[in-house]
Amino acid sequence: MDELSIKNSSTTEKIVEDKVALKEEVYGVGEVIDIFLHRIMDIEECASEYIPEAAQRYNDKTNELFHEYKNIINTLETVDGKENKVVSEKDLRKALRKIRRHVGSSPVETLEKSLFVSLFSSFDKFIGDLVEVLFRKEPKLYLNINKEIKISDVLEYSSIEELRQSFLDKEIEAIRRKSYQEQFKSLENQFKITLTKFKQWPSFIEKSQRRNLFTHCDGVVSKQYIDICKEVGYKFESEKNIGEQLEVGTEYLFHSCMIVAQVGVMLGQTLWRKVVNDEIEQADGHLNEKIFDFLHEEEWLNAITIGNFAQNLRNNSTESMERMFLINHAIALNAIDKKKEAKSLLDTKDWSATLLDFKLAYTVINYEYDEAQEIMNKIGKVGELVIEIAYHDWPLFREFRDSEQFLSGYESVYGYPYLSKVKELAEQTKNEVEFLHEEVLIEDYIVDSDFSTMQWIPNTSEKSKFLIII
Repeated sequence: MDELSIKNSSTTEKIVEDKVALKEEVYGVGEVIDIFLHRIMDIEECASEYIPEAAQRYNDKTNELFHEYKNIINTLETVDGKENKVVSEKDLRKALRKIRRHVGSSPVETLEKSLFVSLFSSFDKFIGDLVEVLFRKEPKLYLNINKEIKISDVLEYSSIEELRQSFLDKEIEAIRRKSYQEQFKSLENQFKITLTKFKQWPSFIEKSQRRNLFTHCDGVVSKQYIDICKEVGYKFESEKNIGEQLEVGTEYLFHSCMIVAQVGVMLGQTLWRKVVNDEIEQADGHLNEKIFDFLHEEEWLNAITIGNFAQNLRNNSTESMERMFLINHAIALNAIDKKKEAKSLLDTKDWSATLLDFKLAYTVINYEYDEAQEIMNKIGKVGELVIEIAYHDWPLFREFRDSEQFLSGYESVYGYPYLSKVKELAEQTKNEVEFLHEEVLIEDYIVDSDFSTMQWIPNTSEKSKFLIII
């Protein structure tokens, strides 16, 4: 091995060691939830980008094949000579085979089903990661694992940690092999808490059972599917019959992503708070951050569902956090034109004796912009909660930013126009974006035009390598 290879090898090992150490240091329930949500967003982005593309490509190929077929027919009708007719006939048969294959293909349905099944694969991974991090956070949970092991088998392990990990791996694998009803029941017994008393439970179970149908019998309805759905109280829009062929469809796929995301966040947060009592403040911050993210992504129903979940928690860290949950929930209600519900929600608390920051939020949500401007001036450059970046980033101010009162109030407080600060922030983020651009570069792969071979090549370009080179 040459000196460069040795250096590269040592560097790689150091990077791996650093990543492992970093994971041990910061990897917690919040990170498990974040990774899970990113996988769901990946599925949603794939659906948004590639399902319409697959439909368009299918239609284009349909037109191309039938055009080719018509040209061959015209050629057969006009060519002279036996030899030319034989060649044209071969082309005709080949074209017919292509058309029959194309008509029998279903790339859009295949993508929808694949992404739908992948959604629950991500949830399965999430369950395992969640259980593992909870056991690491609270080692006493190992006492609840009722497993027997021979002394001779114990002696095969080099440390007690290795033995515990083996037990945990088997426990996680046992949980994953169960149905979701059984999984949640097992988690309820393990952590001594109720986990299925929420509105989305019937829909979640129906979707998981439909996943089983696509995995094992191409979506054909079984008696088990119908019985389990009825057992959990799921209401079908139209009656399902045994032997009926189910589909996914884009609307159902996106709704499934929404439901599974909500279930994952609520499950993770519930068990986090139950198991790690000294991290309630951290859990609150993470939960508020997720609602904040949903607001930014304009996923209003997710923000409303998780906001409602947050308000019904019994163990919030502070009253201020309770009010933050309430405010962000109201923001989402306003966004879907449920202004009366938003005001009613806010009016469940008294805001007269609260921080100016909360009073500002109350007036903005209720479209009292003149009063909101006055409060901006009273808060000044730095409030208890509201700082300058909040005026640029918090979805609370999404509509307020367009008002004359906001622009005037902002300039009065900070001494320069709002738009001048926007330009400054854009310039500041330039380096970050360039860094992220380099970080996300992936390897290219080259595919032959007939897709018979595929070759990976290292990414050496300074520019983005997202395109497939054919």
